[in-house]
Amino acid sequence: MRKKKRIIAAGIICAVLLALAYFAAYLPFYKFGEGSYATSLKKIFSSEYIKTVAPLFIIFAVSALGIVLIVCIRKKLMSKGRNSSVYANRYSVRGAGKAPKQKLSLFMMIRWALMTAFTVFMIWGGLLSGLRNENISIPVFSCPANTVQPTEASCYFLSHLNVLFTLPIKNIIIFFVSTLLFTILLGRAMCGFLCPMGLIQDIMDKIRKKTKTKGISANEKMYSAFKPIKWFMILLFIGLCFIGGNFCDFCPAITVSPILAGLGVSLYVSGFLMIFILIGSFFKRRLFCNVCPLGYLVGLFHKVSLFRIKKDCTTCTECGACYEACPMGIKTIYTEREKADVTEANCIMCGECVKCCPEDNALSLTVAGKKLYTASRKNVMSGYAPKDH
Repeated sequence: MRKKKRIIAAGIICAVLLALAYFAAYLPFYKFGEGSYATSLKKIFSSEYIKTVAPLFIIFAVSALGIVLIVCIRKKLMSKGRNSSVYANRYSVRGAGKAPKQKLSLFMMIRWALMTAFTVFMIWGGLLSGLRNENISIPVFSCPANTVQPTEASCYFLSHLNVLFTLPIKNIIIFFVSTLLFTILLGRAMCGFLCPMGLIQDIMDKIRKKTKTKGISANEKMYSAFKPIKWFMILLFIGLCFIGGNFCDFCPAITVSPILAGLGVSLYVSGFLMIFILIGSFFKRRLFCNVCPLGYLVGLFHKVSLFRIKKDCTTCTECGACYEACPMGIKTIYTEREKADVTEANCIMCGECVKCCPEDNALSLTVAGKKLYTASRKNVMSGYAPKDH
């Protein structure tokens, strides 16, 4: 009975998403006037730039209001009595914000530095360096609506196949070769190390921890609920163009890169969805990554990617710390008892499982077979070290 209800609920959600996606261009969130699409370094340092980023100010303000409202409602439910308190706590992370803070590892410092640097480069890099290559396509570095980024983003042509196959054969070949090359070299490490949307979601998670707000306790039911939405997003991503829709009007990523670069890009359903993504990412880390169509399509090549998550099954004690830490809910990372390679298509190579593993060398993130980051009991226990008085 419960399974039937979940299927019906998923069907309703998918139907709503389809309707929103198809009519996305008729539901403007913020619309710029004609002639507001030019950008330059001079514009970025002018008062006109403030108008360009106005949609983001609105999105952040509404998201902050939504977060405060949810926190207040949860507190009110908890104060009303046992029944309401149980309901409010059902999906809350126990002791959120009280977990011991580990010493920041070199790997994590590099990951944050790369995410920040590539976000800056892929948003303003074209203006700063003057570089622009319209032939080489990189999967998830930036939004294709940002016309001043250094390279093409392949998500536009992948979500507009009807446009792709009207290009000269030479351009089509270069597109597929360059996209495939970067996919093989990096795989979903692009999501964990380079994606601007990933950085924004990680920042929201950091804000939650700093404010000591309880997050959502992600469990198997929640991750199973993500699956139909993810597959439906993939169908929209690949096929929406053939029924007269435009995935860019639906994608929340368009709210970030083009606008910050100084482009007056009108937002439609994408603006509304970005609010839900920000609120959701505050309570559940990397929420959008769990349903991102492009990220999953890139992850399908994990078998040939240079990045891997390796496991020493003889050292693993099946404590489940890796599963609890994984923002993508990959359970096999701790249930696997035979294979050394536990990489999956959903893995974004964020290294959180390795960071939280309490057994030396039980888990490791490797590049071309070389260990880049390994589990360390010393690092985990550093959070429990007594403070000096």
